[in-house]
Amino acid sequence: MMSILWMRRLLTSLDGFGNQLIRPASSFNKVMKPLDCFKPKPSLKITVVGSGQVGAAVAAFLLARNLTKHLVILDVKYDLATAEALDFSHGSAFLGNPIVEACGDGNRTKNSDVIIITAGARPSGKTRSRLDVMHKTVVILKSVVPKLVELSPKAIFIIICNPADVMTFAVQRIGNLEKHRCFTTGCHLDTARFRYLIAKRLKVPTSAVNAYIIGEHGSSAVPVWSSVTVGGIRLSDVVKDLGTDKDQEKWSDLMDGILNAGVHVSKAKGYTNWAVGLTASDVVKCMVENTGQVCCVGTDVKGLYGLKDSVVLSVPCRVTASGISHILELPLNEDERKKLLKSADTLLEAQCSLKW
Repeated sequence: MMSILWMRRLLTSLDGFGNQLIRPASSFNKVMKPLDCFKPKPSLKITVVGSGQVGAAVAAFLLARNLTKHLVILDVKYDLATAEALDFSHGSAFLGNPIVEACGDGNRTKNSDVIIITAGARPSGKTRSRLDVMHKTVVILKSVVPKLVELSPKAIFIIICNPADVMTFAVQRIGNLEKHRCFTTGCHLDTARFRYLIAKRLKVPTSAVNAYIIGEHGSSAVPVWSSVTVGGIRLSDVVKDLGTDKDQEKWSDLMDGILNAGVHVSKAKGYTNWAVGLTASDVVKCMVENTGQVCCVGTDVKGLYGLKDSVVLSVPCRVTASGISHILELPLNEDERKKLLKSADTLLEAQCSLKW
């Protein structure tokens, strides 16, 4: 108990019981002369909702990659959020001196530019299905999203909690948020795994491979073999029947390493977090740089790819400082198109089963 009170005193101007602490002014203030004409410009403020393994990883990479100077860690377990904030603050000299705050009620998230939601129920069981936990997670979202939107009406929301596609749909509806500023990292990580495995097999750098995984961030994800290029060469022009049952080189076997990657990691350590944290920080990096980088992220794609209903799934999108500016419609072959529609049906069924 004493250690918790000590942490709160270090991070806030309150003691452990909510009383205002009065600290004497430092003598050093006498040598710091303020300029009357100076008006501070606020830096990018990011809130990470959830201080569990994924939330901590996201926070760590945002700070390590110098993507924010003001980070708020929000969790109903305020003591845990406080501990994480203090832990990061101890190393602030190595991170460019950011402000890292803990929050338990949401008030310190006010005027956030980006809000990354990681809080939610954790997948369990043999399959660790993301869809199995959605009902528990939507209850959490309903309790936190309205206040976040009220306090930060212009924020961009990035959804990571499972199942990411369905929960993004839920947050869009709960917060009445436009699809360009509420999206999920979705298949951005699956796409990175896909490129890595192709590069590894061909013994070339990952940067030489251009390829996408689209659809659900889950078991019905679709590899777009028809658009895979390596060093500018279309792989399907070289490998006959690429990715199909007739493919003698068995390229489709790579999908096990993509779809079950999280399961394999979780069996050993009980969760996945580092790759997810890197993925989220990479999307934020694209927003900060504001160059219009194309990322395979998920939002409502109604009207594209032959989809008539509102359904959130991942496709290549142009990501900017204001969110998603464009959705790219990849040319798909007939097999890929059918698989994408099937993936959409899986997600649509899950969306329709949400209990509001």
